[in-house]
Amino acid sequence: MAGTLVLPVALETTFAGRTGGRHCKSHGTRRTPSMLAMSLNRPVRMAAFVGLRSVHSFSAVRSSNFRSTVASYRFSRRGRRASFVTRAMFERFTEKAIKVIMLAQEEARRLGHNFVGTEQVLLGLVGEGTGIAAKVLKSMGINLKDARVEVEKIIGRGNGFVAVEIPFTPRAKRVLELSLEEARQLGHNYIGSEHLLLGLLREGEGVAARVLESLGADPSNIRTQVVRMIGETTEAVGAGVGGGSSGNKMPTLEEYGTNLTKLAEEGKARSCCWEGTTD
Repeated sequence: MAGTLVLPVALETTFAGRTGGRHCKSHGTRRTPSMLAMSLNRPVRMAAFVGLRSVHSFSAVRSSNFRSTVASYRFSRRGRRASFVTRAMFERFTEKAIKVIMLAQEEARRLGHNFVGTEQVLLGLVGEGTGIAAKVLKSMGINLKDARVEVEKIIGRGNGFVAVEIPFTPRAKRVLELSLEEARQLGHNYIGSEHLLLGLLREGEGVAARVLESLGADPSNIRTQVVRMIGETTEAVGAGVGGGSSGNKMPTLEEYGTNLTKLAEEGKARSCCWEGTTD
């Protein structure tokens, strides 16, 4: 069943952190690292925007009233700290970027793995087919069939049982964080497949990096081609909306992508979460 990538605003529960056996004053019990408390007695109050790195998980929600927030948690040495980011963060993802994530999840399912790693993100980028990332990778001689073979050589197949929610590994999460940074550095207010690829290249140590090396691709060359194509696309968008001085104006999300709310209402997005144990 298709879902969406967000949690509702009137959220009455959240995930409490792993306390490592510390005493919990509010409940008078000791929690083990694997325990998750699920109790909040009041609706969530939205905190200030803290960026992609704070996000933990998405849960499937479909409703006509699509007011939502993404719940997340972070932990410091002093204990748990819960934080929340607004839906606006995820509205930065273009339709192609969302498709990449969905395809990455499908690749994980295909191999019977309960995680989405950098290698699945790479397969999603190649499989998307029409974005800047896919075009650049294709120009480098990288195709989905060969990439799948290399991925399976490295990580093999799982046990076949795949959970409803497939978590991102720490490295894959880092790729998403870096894609946000890449978009900001380029002055873009959207995150497309090109930014995901730049984030993947910048991470540089996961299985995806090994796959690219096995396929004979030069990360520096890929990055150069991505940046070049971004520039060409931006110029084309500027010329299309009037040319002249507007050629220097960055395309907006409406010009370049899609609204996540629309995707969710159409049931095109799948639930996913951010924790993982491998690459």
